[in-house]
Amino acid sequence: MRSILKKILITTGVFFLVNVFLLLSLRHFHPVTNKNEPEPPLDRPINPKFRPLITSTLSPPILSKLPKIDVILPVVVFGCNRPHALQTHIEALLRIRKNPELHPIIVSLDCHHDATIQAAKNFGNKIKTIIELPDLGPIHVPSQFSHMAGYYKIARHYNYSINYVLNTLNYEAIIITEDDLEVSPDFLDYFQTLYPLLLYDKTLWCISAWNDNGIDKRIARESSLLHRTDFFPGLGWLLKKTIWNEIKANWPAGFWDDWMRLPEQRHDRACIRPEISRTAISPDGKQGVSQGQHYDRYLRKIVKNNDPIDWTAIDISYLLKDRYDPVFQAQIDACPIITISDLGHLKNEMKCAQLRYKNKKEFVTIADTLEIMNDLKSNVPRTAYRGVVQCRYGQTTIFVTPNQQPWKGYE
Repeated sequence: MRSILKKILITTGVFFLVNVFLLLSLRHFHPVTNKNEPEPPLDRPINPKFRPLITSTLSPPILSKLPKIDVILPVVVFGCNRPHALQTHIEALLRIRKNPELHPIIVSLDCHHDATIQAAKNFGNKIKTIIELPDLGPIHVPSQFSHMAGYYKIARHYNYSINYVLNTLNYEAIIITEDDLEVSPDFLDYFQTLYPLLLYDKTLWCISAWNDNGIDKRIARESSLLHRTDFFPGLGWLLKKTIWNEIKANWPAGFWDDWMRLPEQRHDRACIRPEISRTAISPDGKQGVSQGQHYDRYLRKIVKNNDPIDWTAIDISYLLKDRYDPVFQAQIDACPIITISDLGHLKNEMKCAQLRYKNKKEFVTIADTLEIMNDLKSNVPRTAYRGVVQCRYGQTTIFVTPNQQPWKGYE
C-alpha cells in the first residue's frame, strides 16, 4: 500500500513540475511576426476629449496608440499670379517648419507670371523645387462654363504637379496648400502625427486642415479635438500616392474638388478634419478664380488654431473607424431631440441636443438658422459624418441628424 501511495505522489509531483515549466515557457514566448506588416500599436489611453456621454452603453474600448512615423511629407504650394500671397504663405511655412528634411517646400506655378516666379526664386535654397507648368496646349472649356475657365486651368495644374511630385519625384504622400492660405503654428506637426491613420485605417482617404463650419461661435475651444467626415474638405490636405494613383486616370477637366466628392471617388471613405481649422483664407483669397465668393460673408470668419499643441503626446487612435463609430453614435443617442423653436430657450446645463431633418430643404432651413454652411455636394452636407453635422450653439453641442435611423447611407 505504501509503495502505491509513493508512486502516486511521485507521478503527481512530476506532472505538477512539467506544467509549471510549460507555463513559464509560454510566458516568455513571442510569436514570429511578418516583418513587412506594421508593428501593432502600443497600449495607451484614448483621447479624453472624445468620449461617450453615456459610457454604460458601450463595451470597454481597446486602448492603443498609433506609432509615430517619420515619413517625408513635402509641402506643395500651388500658385499662379499673386506674388504677395505666395511670399506671405512661404514665409509662414518657414516660420513653423522644424525639420526641412521632413518637410521640403515645393512651389508649383501656373500662369507664367514673372513677378510670382521671382517671388519664389527669392527664397533660394529654402525651398526645394519650383515647378513651372509647361505649355500643355490649349485648354478646352465647355461653352456653358466659358466664364469659369480658371477652374479648368486649376484642374490641369493640379493634375500635372501632383503626379509629378508623387510619381516623378517619388514621394509617398504630400501636403497640398494654396498661396492664399494662412497656416497654424502646428500645421506641419498635425499632418505628421495623423499620417499613420491613413496607413492603419483603409476607410480613410485624406487628412484635411479645414473645418467648413469653423466660425468662432460654432466651434468648441478644444484645439486637439478631431473628427471624421464624409465630406472632402480640401484647403490644406494630405494625399497618399496610392490614392492618387487610384484616381488619376479619371481626373476631371474642371472643378476637381467637387469631383473628389463624388461617390465614385470616395467609395464610402472618410477624411479627418479638425474642430478648429489649421488653415484660414487670407485677404489675398478675395482675388482669385472665385472672385472672392463667400469671402466677406463667411470664409474670412473661419478661425484657425493659434494654440501650441504637442501632437506627439496625443493619442489619435480614437479616430479609427471601429472605435470612433460606436462612440459617435452613443454621443448622439444620449441627446434629446429638439426643434428650431427650442434654440432660443436652451439652458446652459443642456450639454447636447439633436435637430432632425428628413430632406435637403429641412437641412437648409436648420443650417441657415444655425448660421453654418447649407450646401450639399453629392448629397453630403459639409462636415457631415454618417449624415450628421455637429456644431456649437451657445454652451450646447448640436447634432443636425437625419431622420433615417439607423443610418443607411446618402441617397
